[in-house]
Amino acid sequence: MRAAGMSHDEIAVELARRYRYRPRAAHRHARGWTQEQAANRLNAYAAHAGLDPDGTAPMTGPKLSEIENWPLPNNRRRPTPQILALLAEVYDTSIHALLDLDDREHLSPADILLLDKMPRAARTQPTGPAAQMTHQSGETAAGVMVEPAVVGGTPSLLELRSTPVGNLPVQTTGITAWEAAPTTEVVDKITRNDLALDRREAVRVMADVVVGAALLEGVERWLNTTEPLASQRRTAGVGMEEVEEIELAARTFRAWDNQFGGGLRRKAVVGQLAEIADELRDFSHPQDLTRRLQSVMADLAETAATMSWDSGHGGIAQRYYLLALRSAKAAGDPVFCANILAGMARQQFYLDRTTEGLELVRLAQDVAGARATPAVRAMLFTREAWAYARQGRLSAFRRTTSRAEDTFSDVDAAVEPYWISYFDPAELAGVTGGRLLDIAHQAPKYADEAAAWLNQAVEARDVGSVRSTALDQLGYAEIRLVQGEFDEAARLGHAAVTTVEQTRSSRVRIKLGEFYRHAESRTSARPIADLCARITPILHTERTAARTDEA
Repeated sequence: MRAAGMSHDEIAVELARRYRYRPRAAHRHARGWTQEQAANRLNAYAAHAGLDPDGTAPMTGPKLSEIENWPLPNNRRRPTPQILALLAEVYDTSIHALLDLDDREHLSPADILLLDKMPRAARTQPTGPAAQMTHQSGETAAGVMVEPAVVGGTPSLLELRSTPVGNLPVQTTGITAWEAAPTTEVVDKITRNDLALDRREAVRVMADVVVGAALLEGVERWLNTTEPLASQRRTAGVGMEEVEEIELAARTFRAWDNQFGGGLRRKAVVGQLAEIADELRDFSHPQDLTRRLQSVMADLAETAATMSWDSGHGGIAQRYYLLALRSAKAAGDPVFCANILAGMARQQFYLDRTTEGLELVRLAQDVAGARATPAVRAMLFTREAWAYARQGRLSAFRRTTSRAEDTFSDVDAAVEPYWISYFDPAELAGVTGGRLLDIAHQAPKYADEAAAWLNQAVEARDVGSVRSTALDQLGYAEIRLVQGEFDEAARLGHAAVTTVEQTRSSRVRIKLGEFYRHAESRTSARPIADLCARITPILHTERTAARTDEA
């Protein structure tokens, strides 16, 4: 067939037709390689491209056999987008040529979303430096052909694997670099890389968070940057009815997060966010619809941020916060911008970056200005008070907390934006009690006041707010430990653990670990010892899962 002038892609199609090869096997046979030979080439390419720096050579003939024959029975190794990209590089074809209908019917929606964004055109031969790499590539010392790392025509594997969203090089995707690109392009890159990461990769690359002047300066620049003009686009976009459905979906996703936190639902939010970015990039809409789509993109990005953070992915959470901020600014919604900045501030507080958190809160207050509703202003006062509590500025904490209470008394649910509905009397009591709990560890005289607030929070929480209820219950049990009321602390602690078991929230698990550290020093009291015995296997399971993910 080669002598007849057929390309490798054409030969693969013919082999699949004649011998019923699965598409990935057909492309290997078109090259005349055994499974072991192909595995060697895949490993050599991965090492050459920096994807296997330790030289572990993870691909083997049996593994490749399962990847080729999936989804047939007894072939459990699913071809991930990363593996497909690697095969496409080595076989010099497109990702889509390696898939058929059976694959698409069994791949996850997240994988399909990612793969459908990849170009379908046949790969072209590289020119310039890429062509030189092709001509210069040759046999390695092990006798294995090393494929070039840069290939024209499709996004390379390096783009999929070596620049994941949590660890993107500053020069290509840092805060400054994003300023010149349309928001839709940034959303596309971030969501595409996010959906491509499996759980282990996410643990390795999603933890980094920008702090200090780089964060503060970048945020202020974004708030003062005009969205780049869009290029000419098609005019038949979604209509009012579809936008209303999208807005309803965004509210549903937010309700999921408020109830349980992040987890399996996070990918659904990211997928919907990518779809909205595609709509804004590819189609023109009337000005009012454009604003509504930008607003819902901000809503989804902020929900993706809180879900990502709650799943332990701090780096990607911060990037979604930044995308939400930029989208909200484009939508002309300074009050929602303030809410996003408050979320970013809370993340900084959890990282013990009190100064950055306070600066973000003050920026939020400036951005919202007089347009902020009472609930939003009260929420921002509690974030400001959080910083003062961490700084040991008790007078400032008292003053700002009182302002939050006074402002909250003016709340009218009819005029408040729906996204601030989580900030209710229970939330006000919980955040106030939580800060007093922090203070009470150093100054026990504040313990009674903290207990009163936390009890109020626990009593007022809605039964559907699982994550917040767990945090309040753990805080209430902890303050009883500080007060030396061990029987009550144990009773409250067992109730808290029961709630903890209903959520996969990373923040809740961290709080459980903090409570355990306070409790284990008091195990001379039998009720506390029994409680610690119940908590120990939960924390052990979490640590084991974390080590497995990092392996």
